[in-house]
Amino acid sequence: MNEIIHMGAGDVLPLLETGPGAELEVGESLHLARLRRAFGLFLTFLNQFSERRLGEVRSAMGLVLQHSLAELADLAAAAHRDMLDRNREPEWVVNLLDLVASLRTMATSLGSGEDDQLKEHWTAFLMEQRDPVRALFAELARDEAGKALVARLNTQMKALNRALQTGQGNPLSAIRNLEALLGGALPESTRLRAEPLLLIQHVIASLRITLFRPLDRGVHWPAVEQIRGSLQWLWNHLGWSLPRVEERLLERNLPSDVRALLKKLREGHPPSFRIVARALVSHLALLSLVERAEPAANASIPQRYASVPTFYVIESELGRLAERVFHPRVADGLPAGSEEALLLGAFLRQAVLSLLQDQATIRGLLLQTLTHEDVDQLAATLDNLRALLLSHQRQLMGDLVGLFSPELRAKLFPDSPSLTEEGDRLRQRLHRLWQYMDPALSQIRLHLELRNWPRLALALAQAQAQVAGFRRSPEFLLIRSVDRVEFERLSSQFARNLDDPPDLEPALEEAADGLGEILRFLDQFLLRINARVPLIRLDLNTSREAQRMGVSLREARGDTPERTRLAHRLIQTTKPLGVRDPQALNLLKRWVRAERSGREVRTQLDALLSHLDRLSTRLEAALS
Repeated sequence: MNEIIHMGAGDVLPLLETGPGAELEVGESLHLARLRRAFGLFLTFLNQFSERRLGEVRSAMGLVLQHSLAELADLAAAAHRDMLDRNREPEWVVNLLDLVASLRTMATSLGSGEDDQLKEHWTAFLMEQRDPVRALFAELARDEAGKALVARLNTQMKALNRALQTGQGNPLSAIRNLEALLGGALPESTRLRAEPLLLIQHVIASLRITLFRPLDRGVHWPAVEQIRGSLQWLWNHLGWSLPRVEERLLERNLPSDVRALLKKLREGHPPSFRIVARALVSHLALLSLVERAEPAANASIPQRYASVPTFYVIESELGRLAERVFHPRVADGLPAGSEEALLLGAFLRQAVLSLLQDQATIRGLLLQTLTHEDVDQLAATLDNLRALLLSHQRQLMGDLVGLFSPELRAKLFPDSPSLTEEGDRLRQRLHRLWQYMDPALSQIRLHLELRNWPRLALALAQAQAQVAGFRRSPEFLLIRSVDRVEFERLSSQFARNLDDPPDLEPALEEAADGLGEILRFLDQFLLRINARVPLIRLDLNTSREAQRMGVSLREARGDTPERTRLAHRLIQTTKPLGVRDPQALNLLKRWVRAERSGREVRTQLDALLSHLDRLSTRLEAALS
């Protein structure tokens, strides 16, 4: 396990480094762990965010920042309460901490120095907290030192009231002095435990207040910079870090079978072991980000917006993995022409394509959803993205393990969908939509010809519901980005024609034309998908037949007429694959040259058969 972590050390470094400040003594409870993780992810999002990415989502990004800060405040309050409960702090200490936190917030939120407003808030606060404050002062006055402290507190409160009544002095300074006196009454052990959480709550409350005014026009860049700078200082002061993957996560997700496979690779193929170890660790790190994202369907509106930064962090991590961990150049150190180089090279190329496609999907859908500011569409988008990422990451992990042990892949990922299954789901969903739209468009044109406006409006509304249902479905994310953008354009134009038009009859006519455009798009899309199927199936059958002949040829002994006949049949069967797969033709030529020279015949034949096996797998997946 230590060697695996060492191999991926460059990839599992913390997303946020530990700051130079000394780490404060705070026990890592469940609530504190959740706060640290949410804090770190939000700060990572801010560090990766840039002004040019605001664009049309300026208003929605203000909501994202506001609700993310609110969630951090709630988590900090929960961690604070949990800390008090676990250490069984007495009630007077709890009241004292609440009073200190309230005074800090008051001094920050009323920082303009408007005496009338401050006087009003201070009076309301005293009326609300009168009994707890009296009980606290009585508890503090139990000994001589406490009586002296209470006397100073009473003197400071009188000074504050005098400043508010007469306008002489600085009321905010009086509040801060009062808060400092109260803070000095805390037991030292309690202060060390509570101060970090009080500081977090104070900083976040201040940032939320400063963010209210920019929200009137949508968030602006100086507000983002201020939040980032304040949270980065706080993160450094706390001495926290956010690792991409933790050791206990590796131990839990790398069972003994996988460790045995990695040990075997390390002993027999050290270069392959390094690649596989890095890939598995990175997959687990990304999966931990995705799996901990809560489902958004039943979440509140603030929780939905607060989930957006996590998906932007995931989008950035996908690009990092594609560039650093799964880039095909990492296989350059493998022996040229070896089976492991061919296997891992093909896997890495496929992994990069999958990661970049998922990255573009996240970026495009989040931009579109935040631009529209539709909270229901946001929830559906987040849940669909989560399902898509989980499926694809398990797919890639299964494919990686399956390169070396198909049995282990079936054992560890029995429910992991293949590319074929995903393609079938998409094709079936598109076909069901087409089956509804084709007759519906005929009825709509009939209603339009008869000028039957009520029936036409009803039919168009039903068609709009079908289109919207497909856009919200998980299968919609499986469409390539270019086709998805085109379908979005057509469906958005169709919806705008039906969305409270000023003149009903022309709008219904335009909507009927728009529905015809959508149906034509579906016709062309399904035709493009289905047109490839016969050629793919032909190449699949050809590659399987060539592989079967090659296996028989490899098992044949001596230079017999039967072996010569099999060799000629293998050449004739494999040659057509060169039309769409030049590599098959190149490997076939190498084997033929080896046959003529009588050198490395078995090696070249094995390379050809290995390629045919991988080609069959890819073609089977491409039927989707």
